[in-house]
Amino acid sequence: MNEPRSSSPDAGFNEWNELRLGRQCPFDEPRPASSDGWDVVGTLQVSTLYLGGNQSYRGHCLLILDLRHATRPDELSREEWLRFCADLHAAQSVIIRTLHPDHINIASLGNVVPHLHWHIIPRYRGDPRWGAPIWTTDTGEMPDVRLAPHERSRLLQSLREALASTG
Repeated sequence: MNEPRSSSPDAGFNEWNELRLGRQCPFDEPRPASSDGWDVVGTLQVSTLYLGGNQSYRGHCLLILDLRHATRPDELSREEWLRFCADLHAAQSVIIRTLHPDHINIASLGNVVPHLHWHIIPRYRGDPRWGAPIWTTDTGEMPDVRLAPHERSRLLQSLREALASTG
């Protein structure tokens, strides 16, 4: 999710702060099952796994907290945090089993959308930034790779089947 920010630092902070407060947060429920930014893979204990729209890193998924709007781990109870981490473990295991990447990156930042979520990014030798972070300093410089519809459908089906077999 890369949305343009205003050029003013205060305006950028104000926009981010509104999202942080849960005002029109795109990750709050109800979220669409499918959009330009994602397609739902499946629901876990306290979160939902989505296949990202941008597939520069084949299999890049988002795991978004469903419980409520929260921006940091300290806003969850210990039990909620443990369940969210268990969901992360299950989701990344499904991605690894399905795609067999050379490595996997897990990141939770909240700099663009301040709602607890994990980026689960399979990494492959020869990917656009192997050996480096996937994010560049300007998101406009990042490649936006979209899979062909049939290829995306096959990948979603494989991830869904793998997720279903974990429970």
